Parts: sequence; C-alpha cells; structure tokens
Amino acid sequence: MPAIAGAFASEASCPITKSVYRDGDGTGFELVFWEPPVGTPFHGTAIINHPQHKQIYRFIVSQSSGYGSIWLTNQDKDTINLKNDRSFGITFFDRNFKSATPLWLGKETDSPKYAIVADLGSHDYYRRRGSTLPLLGDVIWIHDRCQ
Repeated sequence: MPAIAGAFASEASCPITKSVYRDGDGTGFELVFWEPPVGTPFHGTAIINHPQHKQIYRFIVSQSSGYGSIWLTNQDKDTINLKNDRSFGITFFDRNFKSATPLWLGKETDSPKYAIVADLGSHDYYRRRGSTLPLLGDVIWIHDRCQ
C-alpha cells in the first residue's frame, strides 16, 4: 500500500512542466514537458519521444490570455515563428474525465491525469505517410510520472 500512496503523492506535487505523459494506445510514445526557455514569454517546452526513433516532435508551450487555452507549437526548426508554425490545442482532464485545463499554466501543483492534443494524429499521418515510423494516431495521453 505505501507504494500506491507514494505514487499519488508524487503525482499530486508534479506541475505540468515537470510531467511525462504516455500514449494511451501503449505504442511507446511519450509527451514530455519542461520549463520554458529562459528569457522567453512561453510557459514551457514539450517533446514527443518514441523509444525506437527518439524525438519525433518538439514544441513550445504557450497559453492564451483570458480563457486560458493551451497550445503546443511545433518547432521542427531552430527559429520560433508563432504566425507560421503549426499549433495544436491541448486539453487536460482529471481522473473522472472532467475538464482540468488550468486557467493559469504554471500555477497548478498537480498534473491532470489525461490530456488530448487536437489534430496531432492527422498532422502526424500526413507528415510521415509512407515512412516505416509508427504512426502516432489520435491518442489520449495518460500522466505517467514526474521528472
């Protein structure tokens, strides 16, 4: 029982920017969040890894003013151009599948259990169609651990 209690305790003190989510299909993808680059207005960074192919995507994490929508902006290159780079909305849910997207990213102390990244599956399909890489698909992301 202590191991289970410890797992919940570590998750409860883990903000999104220190979280690792795994794909719900169990195909080995991980969505890994980090702190934002120093001196930038962004709220974090994120990558999608796969054990066979390492880093698949790199994102900056930003949040809209007002409602607080959170965006992952694809960074396949070294420059950041929010007007031209592809962005994907990310929505978080708690263990009961109730909305848990924080209105102020960085103020939360516990990571929501689930996340969905809108339109990433179709983007991935067309970007890598015909390759031998496993397709990401439209998956639910499940909080796996804190880093």
